[in-house]
Amino acid sequence: MYKIKSVILFSLCILSISGYSQTHYNVSNLAGDTANIYLGPGSNAGYRDGVASQALFNSPAGIALDPTGNYMYVADVQNNIIRKISLLFNSVSTLAGDTTDIKKGLDSNIGYVNATNPLAAKFNNPWGICVDKTGNVYIADTYNNVIRKIATSGTVTTYAGRDIAGTTFIGYVDGPDSLAEFSSPLSLTVDTAGNLYVTDYGNNVIREISASTHMVTTITGQGPDTIGYVNGPTNIAQLYGIYGIALGKAGAIYVSQFTSNYNAIRRVCQDTVTTYAGYDYIGFDTNVVLWQLIPNGYQNAKNTYGIASLYTTDVLFNDPTGIAFDTAGNLLIADEYNNVIRIFNAADSVVSTLAGNDTASITGYVNGVDTVAEFYSPMGLAADKKGNFYVADLGNNTIRKISPQPPLGVSPVKKPSNTLSVYPNPCSNRLNIISSFNGKADLLDLTGRVVWTNTNFKSPYVLSTSDISPGVYFLRITSSSTTEIKKIEVLK
Repeated sequence: MYKIKSVILFSLCILSISGYSQTHYNVSNLAGDTANIYLGPGSNAGYRDGVASQALFNSPAGIALDPTGNYMYVADVQNNIIRKISLLFNSVSTLAGDTTDIKKGLDSNIGYVNATNPLAAKFNNPWGICVDKTGNVYIADTYNNVIRKIATSGTVTTYAGRDIAGTTFIGYVDGPDSLAEFSSPLSLTVDTAGNLYVTDYGNNVIREISASTHMVTTITGQGPDTIGYVNGPTNIAQLYGIYGIALGKAGAIYVSQFTSNYNAIRRVCQDTVTTYAGYDYIGFDTNVVLWQLIPNGYQNAKNTYGIASLYTTDVLFNDPTGIAFDTAGNLLIADEYNNVIRIFNAADSVVSTLAGNDTASITGYVNGVDTVAEFYSPMGLAADKKGNFYVADLGNNTIRKISPQPPLGVSPVKKPSNTLSVYPNPCSNRLNIISSFNGKADLLDLTGRVVWTNTNFKSPYVLSTSDISPGVYFLRITSSSTTEIKKIEVLK
């Protein structure tokens, strides 16, 4: 059952140079309970919604931000569900997937069910995830061998892949979306026109699902019976062990190869496949790269693609998985078994370590300065428009955040001194609200649903909570110049 997990979870250095910038970063925990993480691998695996720091995941892999940047979606692999993180309110909820039997044991809720109620839908080890510009969420439902869609209404459907009466098919067939066949699709991304691009792991190909024609086609790769590493025209190029996928600004497609002896980033551009980053014995030739000559390891360098500098200046990876572009066009790479986040600087083609302990391939969990932070099998990556990066730290069952730090001698910009206070908190029947500014007031639950609103809020204000269900909420006051938020607990 766990043929991919055996590769990704359990399959198992040296020169470091700075090629990205003088910017330093801080690594912190965005979501996931780490109270018991010191007990060893899997000690904090589980399922729990709520406050982000207390939520539990079980092998989070793919992550994606929504168009507003306010929410993050997580493919929670071994929980067989899709999670939603509110970045404004630091809370975690379940977007889709049946959690009724989730506590009965590993994979107890596996299935393949579409539903109008997203919490009645079932998945089978979903790995990849992306969001289109209108907020629809797409899932690489890996072991069901299909691509699923969660509409903004919540309805879960099969977007592409063949199934009959709830039975899916493993295969390699192009054509109309309902007749196409996949084999363990792992990652996916979407362009501005709504076209999806999929790394079809079991078939060793990159597929496209057209938004206008709903046809599935192969972009490059020779199919499941061809295992190789060949650059050149897309109709003869060969791929193997492909995982992550990302789109460049010029429309080029980038994929990571994470299988042993194929540790590289490949690029598809103008109907040609080349090696973009990583050691490549042949370079940009159309010839076959002999698999036994492609080393894995941990080495930063200017990407030269040459045999002359074998093992000295060529870039080495050890199972690169998730990839994503930042706003400057630099490629982020989750170097899974080196337990670091690497970055390919588009300006000078230098690959360096963005975050992670680069003195050795250390497995661990440490927050703090980028050079001392530790990860454990980082997988999915995402970047926002503010310069922050996010990592699905699969082995630690957490979502990490990498934030830029101001240069030395430069003080961070201070927020205006607005105040918002509430009492009593926790409250049972009434909540007194005092704010230094007026505007719009909202009370939201942990899923982000507005349970009370006042579009003409004026302080002071007394809110009756007698009709509000007990639980944790967030009070948000918004004016034309600022927003303040307070966590509220309502008791019986």
